[in-house]
Amino acid sequence: MRPLTDDCPKPLLPVGDRSLLQRQLNDLAALGATRVVVAAGYRAADLHSAFPDHRSPAGGPDGAPSRPEVRVVREARPLGTGGGLREALTEVRDADAVLVLNGDLLTGHDLAAQVRALQEADDEVLAVVHVREVADARPYGSVVLGPDDRVTAFVEKSDTPPARTINAGTYVVRPALRERIPDGAVSLEREVFPSLAAEGRLHGHREDADFLDVGNPAALVRANQQVVRAGGAEALVLPGAQVHPDAVLTGGSVVHPGARVGAGARLDGAVVLPEAVIGTGCLVARSVIGLQAELGEDASVIDAALGTGVRIAPGAQVRDALLPDPVAAPGR
Repeated sequence: MRPLTDDCPKPLLPVGDRSLLQRQLNDLAALGATRVVVAAGYRAADLHSAFPDHRSPAGGPDGAPSRPEVRVVREARPLGTGGGLREALTEVRDADAVLVLNGDLLTGHDLAAQVRALQEADDEVLAVVHVREVADARPYGSVVLGPDDRVTAFVEKSDTPPARTINAGTYVVRPALRERIPDGAVSLEREVFPSLAAEGRLHGHREDADFLDVGNPAALVRANQQVVRAGGAEALVLPGAQVHPDAVLTGGSVVHPGARVGAGARLDGAVVLPEAVIGTGCLVARSVIGLQAELGEDASVIDAALGTGVRIAPGAQVRDALLPDPVAAPGR
C-alpha cells in the first residue's frame, strides 16, 4: 500500500467517511461484540491514538449498537497471522467464539451466521473459515470441503489450486486454538490451518457475498467507489472540503476535509485526502492523492497514488505510478 502507508497504518486509511478499521468496528458493534483486540506492529502508536479512551467511536444513542471496548496490543516484532492471533487470544480467554478479521478486509457476508456455525459445531472443531467460489483461485488460498463443510485441505496461494473454493479471509475460532499456535512468527494459513484440516478440526462457512482485500492503492480506490455508489451517489464531499462549482466529480470520488478542488477539475474515481490541492483544470482518475499533496494547474494523475506532500508540476502527466517510488524510498 505504499506510499500511502509511509505515515499511516493500513487499517486507518479511509474508505468513504470512515477508516477501514472503523468500518470493521461498526460491523462488530452491530454483531454485539463487547471487546475488540487490535494486533498491531507497524505504527502501533497511531492505532493507540485512534482509541485514546479504549472505546470504538461506533454506536451511540437512539438504539445504535453499543461501542465495544478496543484494546491495541503491540507486537514487539512481526509475528505473522498466527503469532499475532496467539497474542490477541490471551485477551479473550473467556469468550466462546472469537471473530478474526484482517485489517485490510471488507466483507459483506453474514458474520453472525459464521459465528453460529462454530457454536453449533462439535467441540473438536477449533475454527470456521469463510469460503466462497471464484472463477480463478490462483490469487487466493484454496479450501477443499467435504460434504459436511469439513475442510479436508487448506492450501495457500498456488499456480495449481486444488479447488475454486477460496479462503475469503474471515475466521471464527475458539480461544483454545491458542494452544495450537507455536511461539514466535507463525503463519495461520500456511502452518496452523493445514494441520487442523488434516485432523478434521477446521470447517468452512460457504457464502458468496462480496469481499474486497484492500491491499494496494487500486483496491483502496475500488473500496471507496463501492461505498459511495452504494449510497446512490457519484461523489462524496466531506465537511470542510472546498470544491469549486465548476469542478466535475464522478466515479465514486471522495474529497476529504481541508482538501481543495479547483475550477474545471475533473475527478473520476479519485480519493483526495485531507489538505490536498487539486489545481484548476486538473484530471484525477482512479487515483489516491495523499495528505497535503498538490497538483499544479492542468496536471493529470491517472491510475496512481501520491504520498504525503508530493508536488506535481503544472501540466505534468502522471500515469501508473506510485510517488514517491516505494522501491527507491526507505521505510515501509
